[in-house]
Amino acid sequence: MAFEWSDFVTILKDTEIEFQHLKKVQLAQAILESGRGKSDLFKLHSNPFGMKYRPEMSGIAIPVSYEASDGADIYCKFETLQDAVDGYWIFIERPVYSGWRTSISSPEEYIEFIAFAGYIGGASAAKQIYVDKVTSLFDEASELLNFSPDPNVIWKKNGVLLEIGHGKLPSRIFDPGAIGVNSKNEYNLNQIATKAAQRVIKKAGVPCDITDAVASLYRLGKRSAGYDVFCSIHHNSASVPAQGAEVLVHDHKADSADLILSKIMSAEIATELGIRDRIARGRNPRQRLGILSGAEDTDVRAAVLAEVYFIHVPVPDVIDWSTRGGQAVGRAIVDWLTTNQG
Repeated sequence: MAFEWSDFVTILKDTEIEFQHLKKVQLAQAILESGRGKSDLFKLHSNPFGMKYRPEMSGIAIPVSYEASDGADIYCKFETLQDAVDGYWIFIERPVYSGWRTSISSPEEYIEFIAFAGYIGGASAAKQIYVDKVTSLFDEASELLNFSPDPNVIWKKNGVLLEIGHGKLPSRIFDPGAIGVNSKNEYNLNQIATKAAQRVIKKAGVPCDITDAVASLYRLGKRSAGYDVFCSIHHNSASVPAQGAEVLVHDHKADSADLILSKIMSAEIATELGIRDRIARGRNPRQRLGILSGAEDTDVRAAVLAEVYFIHVPVPDVIDWSTRGGQAVGRAIVDWLTTNQG
């Protein structure tokens, strides 16, 4: 029996996994490892991932000798394509990948973690080459997974990527951002707002991933490649007694789509919190921001940075405000996607 690539893609697409946004990584790895279903390991043994047999796979796979490009070894043989899809996550649950759930804020973070944890052997350079190859296939994987005849689907690419402003820097030093008058740091409030926005976006049926500050700002923005919308979420601070919302775009790379989303989102936050809309009042949304520079150099359809409200000004309840402000961010993104389907 020869296994069919189209059957595998359909089964993977229809399978519920713990973290849906990682499904495109799973498919991208299969595209790379099996040559889109052309390898004998896939066609004869239903193993699209190039997984070698380990004792933990007993019960879902059997060992089979197979000669790959790097020589003969013992690989997993699956009875069905569904077993292959499910077996992948059993493989990842092995102790060598312990801690992978701490690296799921983005598909890029996940594939980098498992590659360097041992999915790929050899030196660091070889592991990075693998990561780069897999990430370059994310668009193709997303197109296969997001195909739908449903006219109500309002996103075109991977959906939405939200970034929690500040946090862990490349140096591994934690950056809390600004400190509010109530001693809450900005990063914690950014987390609250980002997760609230994600809930709204997902409830609307739109895929939504979250990433965090673990790279340079420019490289962090580059993670938005293949998404419809990228939004970095922050809380503003200043030395003047002001309160208001503002949503910024890149100073010279932004286009009309970014400006429209900036206007929609700034108004939505201001209305929700009963504060000034600083963009509507003349604040120039164009700012030289590294993270938006990186985002604009990808094929993201719209990229903005939301400053939800000023945390140096006392507010009744910062958790409530950040939650509601995040919900407003989510509604604005859904509104933009709904009116920009064409």
